[in-house]
Amino acid sequence: MFTKPEENQKRVDDRLDVLWAASAIIDGQSYPCEVANVSTAGALLKLDHDLAEKHQFLLDVQELNEYAVEVAWANRPYYGLVLLVGDDLKLKDYADKIGLANKKQS
Repeated sequence: MFTKPEENQKRVDDRLDVLWAASAIIDGQSYPCEVANVSTAGALLKLDHDLAEKHQFLLDVQELNEYAVEVAWANRPYYGLVLLVGDDLKLKDYADKIGLANKKQS
């Protein structure tokens, strides 16, 4: 499901709801987490660990890749992330392709 930004929100990209298992690699430790939605340049993360805004770490999305991310906002257990580095910064494009493939199979 696509979510359009509300007028009072700073984000400019549409979001695509997903539910991807992932690991947050923070200061050498790995923490299980979930990616709840994605856009072309960011993601919503659910993680039971305290993180401050601007904290940078690796996000390992299972069966996809690792991405360098930075916390844009924090409201534990939810964190808004900005993608910094990765083979494909457009996670939403990947999610779109999966969604289209699933629709064709139905």
